[in-house]
Amino acid sequence: MAHLYFQVCLLVFVVKVPPKCRGEEIVSALLDEDVVLSCLNFNITDPRSCYRIRLVNNTGDRKPSVLFEYPKKSQDAKRVNLEANRKGQTCVFLKTLQRSDQGTYHFEIWKGWDKINVTLISLKVKDCRNLKPEVAKPGQNVNLNCSVDAETTPSNVRWARMKGSDSVPVNLTRVEMKGISLTIKSLSASDTGWYRCDYILGQSRRCSEIYLRFQDHQEAVSTTTMIPRSAFTETRQASLYSSSEPHKMEGSETSILVVVLTLTSIFTLAALTGVLIYKRRKTQRKSEDTKDRINSLYALPEENVEGLT
Repeated sequence: MAHLYFQVCLLVFVVKVPPKCRGEEIVSALLDEDVVLSCLNFNITDPRSCYRIRLVNNTGDRKPSVLFEYPKKSQDAKRVNLEANRKGQTCVFLKTLQRSDQGTYHFEIWKGWDKINVTLISLKVKDCRNLKPEVAKPGQNVNLNCSVDAETTPSNVRWARMKGSDSVPVNLTRVEMKGISLTIKSLSASDTGWYRCDYILGQSRRCSEIYLRFQDHQEAVSTTTMIPRSAFTETRQASLYSSSEPHKMEGSETSILVVVLTLTSIFTLAALTGVLIYKRRKTQRKSEDTKDRINSLYALPEENVEGLT
């Protein structure tokens, strides 16, 4: 009975022990694209490995559902699989991202019956890709590119101006659209702001957003003002030489101090060793002299006795 009670307590302890490590990651990706949720730092496909992984969807008030398990196969894991990334690490991929995939996930790592790691993943699904801002001067022509990173040529390319969360058509009187590019002629203050490019790539609809702004005065000065290379090189060399001199002096002083301290320590140890050896020898001599005196005292009566006889 006592043995059964011990097993029950041990089972409760194993079940209630929290994982050793907890982490949190924020992952954002575009709609209809593949996203890496988490990567492993061990070889889970090794048959000798005791590791197991689980991906659990904890979004909203819904009941947590297991989307993916390994090595056990889950029927719900139609868009979740294990693949190697560019660095060769084994990662969990979520394929063809949908808007309903946005939410919170728990990525669990088990070793045997112990949950050793839990990573909280917050997945955000973005509609459009944010491109690098475009900077231009007033009055010049500006070329905005949709920047599609794909071999397939997009179709149905459309440009629009963003007014808050709404989009309005661009002014066609001073704008020229050609392929994935939008050219604005004689840039004015009213042309600055956010632009959106919608297109169809394959069978999915995608978009990109780009911000257009004026060039600041400081940026213009930095681009137009140039320092002669020779003058800059000489100035930099002189500054490096002048700044290196104190360091050389400090380094030489430090090395001299180290040498002096080392020699002083050696001489001190040698002196102490000599004193100890001298005292030890002197003590041995005194003990030998005392021993000889005692032997001579004991030897005198014997000689006298022999003389009397």
